[in-house]
Amino acid sequence: MEKNYINVGLIGYGTVGKGVVKILEEKKNIVLRKIGKPIRIKSICDLSPIDKPELYVKNFKDIIKDPKIDLIVELIGGYEPARTIITESLKAGKNVVSANKAALAKYWDQIFTTAQIYQKAIYYEASVGGVIPVVQGLSEGLASEEILEIKGILNGTTNFILSEMKKHCVSYEEALKSAQEAGYAEADPSFDVNGIDTANKLAILASLAWGSWVKVKNISVIKGIADLDIEDILITREFGYDVKLIGSAQKTKDGIDLSVQPCLVTHEHAFATVENEYNAIMITGKDSGDVLFYGKGAGQLPAASAVVSDIINLSKSIVTNTAGIVPDVVYDSMKKIKIIPAGKSKAPYYLRFAVLDRPNVLSKISGILSEFKVSIARSLAQFNINKKDYGKIAIITHETCSENLEKALKKINATKSITKSKTVKIKIEI
Repeated sequence: MEKNYINVGLIGYGTVGKGVVKILEEKKNIVLRKIGKPIRIKSICDLSPIDKPELYVKNFKDIIKDPKIDLIVELIGGYEPARTIITESLKAGKNVVSANKAALAKYWDQIFTTAQIYQKAIYYEASVGGVIPVVQGLSEGLASEEILEIKGILNGTTNFILSEMKKHCVSYEEALKSAQEAGYAEADPSFDVNGIDTANKLAILASLAWGSWVKVKNISVIKGIADLDIEDILITREFGYDVKLIGSAQKTKDGIDLSVQPCLVTHEHAFATVENEYNAIMITGKDSGDVLFYGKGAGQLPAASAVVSDIINLSKSIVTNTAGIVPDVVYDSMKKIKIIPAGKSKAPYYLRFAVLDRPNVLSKISGILSEFKVSIARSLAQFNINKKDYGKIAIITHETCSENLEKALKKINATKSITKSKTVKIKIEI
């Protein structure tokens, strides 16, 4: 390490990378006060030349090999070469900051085993929740806790879309267009709207909470918002609910129950007022009870702010020669945790049936639900819509086993004398 600087190699100079450089340049005095030395961006690697040619490096391997660089920031996203950059940097004696939830979730085992072997640190606050310090809160603020549950709105793009649908009574497609125009959704938004981004973040938080590698494939349900209809947004509001995309990890006597799916929350729920690009994560500890984390989960500067915070905190450890001596993630590669399989979890549900206008159709539906031990708490029926021969029936169930509900819906959907199209099902968050 050079005597007067913390030298940083930045790999990835997209939206967040530019934000990191901007914050470091504007907050020089704050950085100096925090760690006692200035932080200097020594090199920047990107696919194409950048607006700072004096810092540009074409090959990321040259940054990893540079003996003057103390810390590498990986911001390219995706799986490869991000995994290689992270692991090779650790092997080369470099500490790492990453915002890459995809690589961390997929290669958690390899990345943190490498960090332990080479006694180097990897900080990754910006990988979950944007500006929200939930990783630090979970690993340090709640260090003494037995974590019972993690639930969160973990994706700013989808939350913005749902907010637009609710506020302006517009379709999913129209709300997505607004999100793209506002800069909160990519041209190809599938990673966000299909729930994959939320699943990666949930896997990271669950792995951190329970000290074992929770894989994305362990999440029993991964469902996004692309199929949501504005009709369901409006009907569920009549029942007193808002729709949110929620990642959930719950510790039970039978194992860890993991899911990512649209859920209904009451208007009084802590998540109900989380709008637009904001995220919120509720962590429940055995002694602490509920702890709520809230802040912006999307946007250039919120994400860049989290990255810079990691750079500052890691630089403190570099200055004192303590980075990586004690593992930042206590991870046992041999520890296995039991995952509850799909269909075994219990919850109340909202159901919407597009039904034929026939006598006793509601009683037929309730009869089949009862056959599979699914009981009805509330219902709403409307027929003769626009003078057509079909209607809609919306039902709120009591808590039920999802496996039983699926069997009931399969039978209902197969009965041509009842339904006109496939039934809509949304979990209700208790």
